[in-house]
Amino acid sequence: MTESFSNAARETQYEDAEDAQASIRALSPWATAVIGLLLGGQVSLFSLALLSIWSVMDKIIGPAAVEKQTETWSPFGLGHWHITPDVGLLIIVMICSGLGSFVHAATSFASYVGNRRMYASWIWWYLLRTGIGMALALLVYLLLRGGLFAGEMDGRAANPYGFAGIAGLCGLFSKQATDKLREVFDTILSTRGDGDSKRFDKLGETSGHDRFQSSNPGESP
Repeated sequence: MTESFSNAARETQYEDAEDAQASIRALSPWATAVIGLLLGGQVSLFSLALLSIWSVMDKIIGPAAVEKQTETWSPFGLGHWHITPDVGLLIIVMICSGLGSFVHAATSFASYVGNRRMYASWIWWYLLRTGIGMALALLVYLLLRGGLFAGEMDGRAANPYGFAGIAGLCGLFSKQATDKLREVFDTILSTRGDGDSKRFDKLGETSGHDRFQSSNPGESP
Protein backbone atom coordinates (compact mmCIF):
# COMPACT_ATOMS: atom_id res chain seq x y z
CA MET A 1 0.00 0.00 0.00
CA THR A 2 2.79 2.40 0.95
CA GLU A 3 4.64 1.59 -2.27
CA SER A 4 1.58 2.36 -4.40
CA PHE A 5 1.16 5.74 -2.67
CA SER A 6 4.82 6.58 -3.26
CA ASN A 7 4.55 5.62 -6.93
CA ALA A 8 1.45 7.80 -7.31
CA ALA A 9 3.25 10.69 -5.65
CA ARG A 10 6.24 10.33 -7.99
CA GLU A 11 3.96 10.26 -11.02
CA THR A 12 2.18 13.38 -9.81
CA GLN A 13 5.49 15.17 -9.29
CA TYR A 14 6.67 14.09 -12.75
CA GLU A 15 3.45 15.36 -14.37
CA ASP A 16 3.73 18.67 -12.53
CA ALA A 17 7.33 19.03 -13.73
CA GLU A 18 6.26 18.29 -17.30
CA ASP A 19 3.47 20.88 -17.09
CA ALA A 20 5.93 23.45 -15.77
CA GLN A 21 8.37 22.74 -18.58
CA ALA A 22 5.56 22.93 -21.16
CA SER A 23 4.39 26.30 -19.86
CA ILE A 24 7.94 27.64 -20.12
CA ARG A 25 8.43 26.36 -23.68
CA ALA A 26 4.93 27.31 -24.87
CA LEU A 27 4.72 30.00 -27.55
CA SER A 28 3.30 33.30 -26.33
CA PRO A 29 -0.13 34.39 -27.62
CA TRP A 30 1.25 37.33 -29.58
CA ALA A 31 3.87 35.16 -31.29
CA THR A 32 1.19 32.61 -32.13
CA ALA A 33 -0.93 35.38 -33.63
CA VAL A 34 2.02 36.63 -35.71
CA ILE A 35 2.65 33.18 -37.17
CA GLY A 36 -1.06 32.79 -37.95
CA LEU A 37 -1.12 36.17 -39.72
CA LEU A 38 2.01 35.26 -41.68
CA LEU A 39 0.41 32.03 -42.85
CA GLY A 40 -2.74 33.88 -43.85
CA GLY A 41 -0.74 36.48 -45.76
CA GLN A 42 1.26 33.74 -47.43
CA VAL A 43 -1.74 31.96 -48.94
CA SER A 44 -3.22 35.28 -50.09
CA LEU A 45 0.04 36.31 -51.74
CA PHE A 46 0.54 32.98 -53.51
CA SER A 47 -3.09 32.80 -54.67
CA LEU A 48 -3.02 36.28 -56.19
CA ALA A 49 0.37 35.62 -57.79
CA LEU A 50 -0.92 32.38 -59.32
CA LEU A 51 -3.95 34.11 -60.82
CA SER A 52 -1.71 36.84 -62.18
CA ILE A 53 0.90 34.58 -63.82
CA TRP A 54 -1.69 32.13 -65.15
CA SER A 55 -3.41 34.84 -67.18
CA VAL A 56 -0.03 35.65 -68.73
CA MET A 57 0.70 31.99 -69.45
CA ASP A 58 -2.63 31.65 -71.29
CA LYS A 59 -1.38 34.22 -73.79
CA ILE A 60 1.95 32.43 -74.21
CA ILE A 61 0.95 28.76 -74.44
CA GLY A 62 -2.77 29.03 -75.10
CA PRO A 63 -4.46 28.08 -78.40
CA ALA A 64 -3.87 31.54 -79.86
CA ALA A 65 -0.23 31.74 -78.76
CA VAL A 66 2.46 32.66 -81.27
CA GLU A 67 5.72 30.73 -81.39
CA LYS A 68 8.56 32.38 -79.46
CA GLN A 69 6.07 34.81 -77.95
CA THR A 70 6.84 36.57 -74.68
CA GLU A 71 4.57 38.54 -72.41
CA THR A 72 5.18 41.19 -69.81
CA TRP A 73 4.25 40.29 -66.24
CA SER A 74 4.02 42.89 -63.50
CA PRO A 75 3.52 41.07 -60.17
CA PHE A 76 1.79 43.47 -57.78
CA GLY A 77 3.24 46.39 -59.74
CA LEU A 78 6.82 45.41 -58.85
CA GLY A 79 8.54 46.00 -62.15
CA HIS A 80 7.95 44.47 -65.56
CA TRP A 81 9.23 40.96 -66.27
CA HIS A 82 9.42 39.50 -69.77
CA ILE A 83 8.04 35.98 -69.37
CA THR A 84 8.84 33.12 -71.73
CA PRO A 85 7.01 29.76 -71.53
CA ASP A 86 9.88 28.11 -69.63
CA VAL A 87 10.25 30.95 -67.15
CA GLY A 88 6.49 31.03 -66.63
CA LEU A 89 6.43 27.33 -65.80
CA LEU A 90 9.21 27.80 -63.26
CA ILE A 91 7.23 30.57 -61.57
CA ILE A 92 4.06 28.46 -61.53
CA VAL A 93 5.95 25.54 -60.00
CA MET A 94 7.35 27.72 -57.22
CA ILE A 95 3.99 29.35 -56.46
CA CYS A 96 2.08 26.06 -56.38
CA SER A 97 4.69 24.43 -54.17
CA GLY A 98 4.31 27.37 -51.82
CA LEU A 99 0.56 26.74 -51.69
CA GLY A 100 1.17 23.07 -50.90
CA SER A 101 3.62 24.01 -48.17
CA PHE A 102 1.02 26.38 -46.73
CA VAL A 103 -1.53 23.55 -46.46
CA HIS A 104 0.99 21.44 -44.54
CA ALA A 105 2.14 24.25 -42.24
CA ALA A 106 -1.35 25.66 -41.60
CA THR A 107 -2.83 22.24 -40.79
CA SER A 108 -0.01 21.52 -38.34
CA PHE A 109 -0.27 25.01 -36.84
CA ALA A 110 -4.02 24.75 -36.24
CA SER A 111 -3.67 21.28 -34.70
CA TYR A 112 -0.89 22.22 -32.29
CA VAL A 113 -2.43 25.54 -31.25
CA GLY A 114 -5.79 23.83 -30.72
CA ASN A 115 -4.15 21.23 -28.47
CA ARG A 116 -2.11 23.92 -26.64
CA ARG A 117 1.15 22.27 -27.64
CA MET A 118 2.61 25.06 -29.75
CA TYR A 119 6.17 25.50 -28.50
CA ALA A 120 8.68 28.21 -29.32
CA SER A 121 11.24 25.66 -30.54
CA TRP A 122 9.12 25.04 -33.66
CA ILE A 123 9.08 28.64 -34.94
CA TRP A 124 11.84 28.05 -37.47
CA TRP A 125 10.06 24.93 -38.72
CA TYR A 126 7.11 27.08 -39.81
CA LEU A 127 9.30 29.87 -41.17
CA LEU A 128 11.39 27.51 -43.32
CA ARG A 129 8.62 25.11 -44.43
CA THR A 130 7.67 27.13 -47.51
CA GLY A 131 11.26 27.49 -48.67
CA ILE A 132 11.90 23.77 -48.25
CA GLY A 133 8.79 22.86 -50.24
CA MET A 134 9.62 25.30 -53.03
CA ALA A 135 13.21 24.09 -53.32
CA LEU A 136 12.12 20.45 -53.43
CA ALA A 137 9.44 21.14 -56.06
CA LEU A 138 11.94 23.05 -58.18
CA LEU A 139 14.41 20.15 -58.09
CA VAL A 140 11.67 17.65 -59.00
CA TYR A 141 10.54 19.88 -61.88
CA LEU A 142 14.08 20.18 -63.22
CA LEU A 143 14.47 16.41 -62.96
CA LEU A 144 11.25 15.79 -64.89
CA ARG A 145 11.96 18.36 -67.59
CA GLY A 146 15.63 17.49 -67.96
CA GLY A 147 15.33 13.73 -67.58
CA LEU A 148 11.98 12.19 -68.40
CA PHE A 149 10.88 14.80 -70.94
CA ALA A 150 14.26 15.81 -72.34
CA GLY A 151 14.02 16.66 -76.03
CA GLU A 152 10.30 15.89 -76.19
CA MET A 153 8.74 19.25 -75.39
CA ASP A 154 9.46 22.90 -74.94
CA GLY A 155 7.72 25.28 -72.60
CA ARG A 156 4.82 25.88 -74.99
CA ALA A 157 4.07 22.14 -75.33
CA ALA A 158 4.24 21.40 -71.59
CA ASN A 159 1.07 20.99 -69.58
CA PRO A 160 1.11 23.64 -66.82
CA TYR A 161 -1.72 21.92 -64.94
CA GLY A 162 0.27 18.72 -64.49
CA PHE A 163 3.43 20.45 -63.32
CA ALA A 164 1.41 22.74 -61.02
CA GLY A 165 -0.22 19.70 -59.42
CA ILE A 166 3.11 17.91 -58.94
CA ALA A 167 4.63 21.06 -57.43
CA GLY A 168 1.73 21.42 -55.01
CA LEU A 169 2.13 17.82 -53.86
CA CYS A 170 5.88 18.33 -53.39
CA GLY A 171 5.17 21.27 -51.12
CA LEU A 172 2.42 19.43 -49.25
CA PHE A 173 4.41 16.23 -48.71
CA SER A 174 7.93 17.67 -48.64
CA LYS A 175 8.79 15.85 -45.40
CA GLN A 176 7.73 12.45 -46.73
CA ALA A 177 9.43 13.12 -50.07
CA THR A 178 12.76 14.07 -48.51
CA ASP A 179 12.64 11.06 -46.18
CA LYS A 180 11.97 8.73 -49.12
CA LEU A 181 14.69 10.32 -51.24
CA ARG A 182 17.11 9.86 -48.36
CA GLU A 183 16.24 6.17 -48.17
CA VAL A 184 16.73 5.78 -51.93
CA PHE A 185 20.10 7.52 -52.01
CA ASP A 186 21.28 5.76 -48.85
CA THR A 187 20.68 2.51 -50.74
CA ILE A 188 22.19 3.65 -54.04
CA LEU A 189 25.16 5.51 -52.57
CA SER A 190 25.89 3.15 -49.69
CA THR A 191 29.45 3.13 -48.33
CA ARG A 192 31.46 0.59 -46.39
CA GLY A 193 32.18 2.85 -43.44
CA ASP A 194 29.84 4.93 -41.34
CA GLY A 195 30.97 8.53 -41.54
CA ASP A 196 28.25 9.68 -39.13
CA SER A 197 29.86 7.70 -36.32
CA LYS A 198 32.78 10.16 -36.38
CA ARG A 199 30.53 13.21 -36.10
CA PHE A 200 29.57 14.27 -32.60
CA ASP A 201 26.57 16.18 -31.22
CA LYS A 202 24.16 14.71 -33.77
CA LEU A 203 20.45 15.46 -33.45
CA GLY A 204 19.67 11.88 -32.46
CA GLU A 205 21.96 12.01 -29.43
CA THR A 206 20.01 12.89 -26.27
CA SER A 207 21.63 13.79 -22.99
CA GLY A 208 20.46 12.49 -19.66
CA HIS A 209 19.12 15.95 -18.77
CA ASP A 210 16.96 16.03 -21.91
CA ARG A 211 15.66 12.53 -21.23
CA PHE A 212 14.68 13.59 -17.72
CA GLN A 213 12.78 16.62 -19.02
CA SER A 214 10.71 14.61 -21.47
CA SER A 215 10.48 10.87 -21.75
CA ASN A 216 8.04 11.22 -24.67
CA PRO A 217 9.27 14.03 -26.93
CA GLY A 218 6.74 15.65 -29.22
CA GLU A 219 6.41 14.59 -32.81
CA SER A 220 7.30 16.77 -35.74
CA PRO A 221 4.45 19.02 -36.86
